[in-house]
Amino acid sequence: MLLEGKKALITGSRRGIGRGIALALAQNGCDIGLNDIEHDESADRTIALIEETGRKCTFTVADISKSDQVNALFNEFTSEHGQIDILVNNPYWSKNMPFLEITEDVWDRTMEVSLKGYFLCSQRAAKEMVKQETGGRIVSISSVHAVHVWETDTAYGVAKAGIIRLMMSIARDLAGQGITANAIAPGWIDSRELPPEREGERGKRGYGDSALSSIPSRRIGIPNDIAQAVVFLCSPMGDYINGVCLTVDGGFLVHGNT
Repeated sequence: MLLEGKKALITGSRRGIGRGIALALAQNGCDIGLNDIEHDESADRTIALIEETGRKCTFTVADISKSDQVNALFNEFTSEHGQIDILVNNPYWSKNMPFLEITEDVWDRTMEVSLKGYFLCSQRAAKEMVKQETGGRIVSISSVHAVHVWETDTAYGVAKAGIIRLMMSIARDLAGQGITANAIAPGWIDSRELPPEREGERGKRGYGDSALSSIPSRRIGIPNDIAQAVVFLCSPMGDYINGVCLTVDGGFLVHGNT
């Protein structure tokens, strides 16, 4: 229980990596605020998993690219939980397109959700943390796409690179307030929505076989791989880690294949 009594808000957390992060934080003692663009069956499943840990769980529908909805999200979270100790930025929006075909609408929506939204939430969380005088942790999910280029990933890759730079600036500005800001860059993660009886299939051969030759660890990542990195950065073990990007990719970038 590395984080007993901490209050954590995870955006984009109704399923996939966000769900894994929320569950791992709850298992380590956090009360959890979930957020996503909609409340559906996946959200209900995540809520149930969190509640099984015995921790408090709330869910707020909000589009983090809209400042009024971000403010409402944080108002509800602090009203329900009293304060915020941890923010994890996780949502993304992307549409893979060749550079010459990217439309202004696709570019704008990618940046609104995958970069602007991280800025809005991080700034609001940091203001709360400063006001509380308790410090805090901000962790943002980037991607290996920030530093490794694939065809048709221009907008997504630029947004993910911007996240890393955003965390560096927050770390520089707010270290004196006891706030750390770091990014995590996942590699290939099997974040499919699977029924409970098929969870044992996650990350196994049959999904992403074509990528295995590019991953020295010879397996596809699972959401819990990212979640445990978040727990580490938010725990006392991460006290002196600030302004960095932790790559969690099974060695993919070391291998360097496309």
